[in-house]
Amino acid sequence: MAKPIIMRIRPFDANKDYEVNLSWMGNRAHANRIIICDNDTNNVVFDDTVSSFALKHTIPAHTLSNGKRYTIQAQTYDVENTPSVLSDKVLFYTFATPDFYFEDLSANPVIASSSFTASVRYYSEDWEDISKYIFYLYDASQKQLLESPEMTDDQDISYTYKGLDNNTVYYVRCVGVTVNGMELDTGYVEITVKYENLNTYARIYATPVPSQGCIQVATNLIVIQYNGTDSFEYIDGMIDLRDKTLYYDEGFLIKDDFTLLIRGMNLWQTADLLRMSNHASGLTLSSRIYNDDNLRFRLLVPNGIGSYLLYSEPLVFSDTDMVTIAIRRINNVYKLQVFIELRFSTERGNMWYGSTRPAQKLMHNYDTWINTEEEIHMVNREDFTEYFDDEEPADAVTDDIWFGGGD
Repeated sequence: MAKPIIMRIRPFDANKDYEVNLSWMGNRAHANRIIICDNDTNNVVFDDTVSSFALKHTIPAHTLSNGKRYTIQAQTYDVENTPSVLSDKVLFYTFATPDFYFEDLSANPVIASSSFTASVRYYSEDWEDISKYIFYLYDASQKQLLESPEMTDDQDISYTYKGLDNNTVYYVRCVGVTVNGMELDTGYVEITVKYENLNTYARIYATPVPSQGCIQVATNLIVIQYNGTDSFEYIDGMIDLRDKTLYYDEGFLIKDDFTLLIRGMNLWQTADLLRMSNHASGLTLSSRIYNDDNLRFRLLVPNGIGSYLLYSEPLVFSDTDMVTIAIRRINNVYKLQVFIELRFSTERGNMWYGSTRPAQKLMHNYDTWINTEEEIHMVNREDFTEYFDDEEPADAVTDDIWFGGGD
């Protein structure tokens, strides 16, 4: 005897309406019925019949609960109200709709480079892990231009878009699926690419040398050499200048417009940080801690009988924060800007705890998130002690970890 078939049911959010599709090969159906049971208790939680020629049945929002498993059976009725046999049982899951969106892209963002890394936040309150995902790039008419390889790293959901054209509108999108088949989609997010063309200092010049069968390559980059006698240590790619001075007195000259970046840590101090000068002009970058416990960076540029003086905004940061100071000159007009990266660390393996999983851009691959009811907080791997005792340690402090306690 023919019986209806329930088409595949992907995991869905029980807080929203969901439409179940049926397949039926018998007499034309004038009504259909679905019966849903809790898979753990086998209790019937929804038994509903609708009069319709369409082989569809809607499960109303809030009929079921998220984070559970259910079984469903279906039955059809012909014009004489004769029921078919029940279909085979189908198991399905319900999950709250996970967070799945681009973290750093506000409404109509402007991308100031030909490449950028797009990061997606994923969070499921039902602990439904993401299985795989793909990034897409579209033109202004939403015609697909690029499809990334299928990716599975659930700790770093990101992709670097490269080769973007200047003064161009694009759409980016990420589509994924969870381990149990729930579909994820960020939707189309519009971006505008607008950046300045590189100046001549970044260009590479190639000249053929036929007699030697090679090409001579040159750039406007100049390698400068320190001529002093001090020795310096390089730690995690950074030079340690604490209680030392590094100077160059030959090898380069800045004549026109420029952008200068100074990047470092342990800059909470009152001191001169950089001095540059030649016979005609120069500048001094310094910092000062004021009585209100704020720090300002100051740029002093001699200018004839006066001086060009710029101050940063009042800042508060620690010696573990990475500070980037940007000095720019265009047509003899200067600009000073400061960027702070809080709790900068080249190490991985920190821990986070709180009621909400931290944003992906804050966590490294080996960071751990512990779900608690407290506000989000990071514990640096250098700042806590582990205790492996049966009894709670008496001298533990905030952020320490105790493994033990017995039954």
